Amino acid sequence: MDIFDIAKLANVSRKTVQRVLNDSPQVKKETRERIITIMAEHNYHPNVSARRLTKKKTKTLGLFIIQDPEKNNIYADDLFYSTVISSMISSCANRGYNVLVTTSTLTDTAPILKLYREKSIDAGMIISWSCVQKIVDEIREADFLVGVFDQNNISPNQQHVPIPMLLNKESALLATEYLIELGHQEIGIITGELENRAAMERLQGYKEALQRAGIKNGPVFEGSFVEQSGYEATLEWIGKGTLPTAIFCSNDLIAIGALKALGEHEIAVPKQISLIGFDNVRLTEYTNPSLTTMHLPRMEMAEYLVEQLISQVEDGYPAPEQFFKATLVERDSCAQPVST
Repeated sequence: MDIFDIAKLANVSRKTVQRVLNDSPQVKKETRERIITIMAEHNYHPNVSARRLTKKKTKTLGLFIIQDPEKNNIYADDLFYSTVISSMISSCANRGYNVLVTTSTLTDTAPILKLYREKSIDAGMIISWSCVQKIVDEIREADFLVGVFDQNNISPNQQHVPIPMLLNKESALLATEYLIELGHQEIGIITGELENRAAMERLQGYKEALQRAGIKNGPVFEGSFVEQSGYEATLEWIGKGTLPTAIFCSNDLIAIGALKALGEHEIAVPKQISLIGFDNVRLTEYTNPSLTTMHLPRMEMAEYLVEQLISQVEDGYPAPEQFFKATLVERDSCAQPVST
């Protein structure tokens, strides 16, 4: 029997039980009496030294890498998350905090909750390719602090859960407007999974840019955020004779797949078709041609998440909310259409 069991039996938070143990006046009389009765019934005697420890900070944040067996795993050399992980660790070090990295799965949250309960960490950060709402709910129900890097892996409007918010729609609109300014009138898009909010918002930004310019929607291929989608979409358009003069790819991996398909059919980029990606993973500097893309400020977003959590740990409230927008990185994969 421990403090978590008492809290569950009393239908209160862990902090409420701690307040009773510390004789805090913030607890209602009836709640206090209920908790004390439950402790007496279960012969619960709190450890004094443990109570002292609960008041101390560990100066450590947990980094939870949540894997999904049905999707690609996140490794240290992951094209997208490697920058995020290194930025989180550097930001923590700059604030005098350590990082404890733990890998878990969507169905096994025990290792994560154990770190909190053993007071190994003050708060945690989650990165994943999947929805982590269930895990976040379990952590919050236990009255612990947690933040999520990817806004698309959690339900919107989460209170007390720091999330760096990327303006996907506005960023996609900028990418499409860039192609329009080059003179393109036939612009297609290869999306990510449309159940993912980022994919849907980027599609909306693409459509809004075309609407503002008075241009009809080009071909839309509903895919996923992997190279194969870019490859298959491009082959399909080539086969149907519907290949546009420019393609907005919803991430860089899609663009890399599209480049491969175009190369196999000897369609020159950007002479015959322009291609723009999204994310600015490092590999895009070295494709042939180098890929024009939208730079996602992952380092700044990771630093923001760290600052939010440390502010909650040290001050009891998060830092001011901040929104992020992707910016254009011009390289060699875009040009004016041949007919211009």
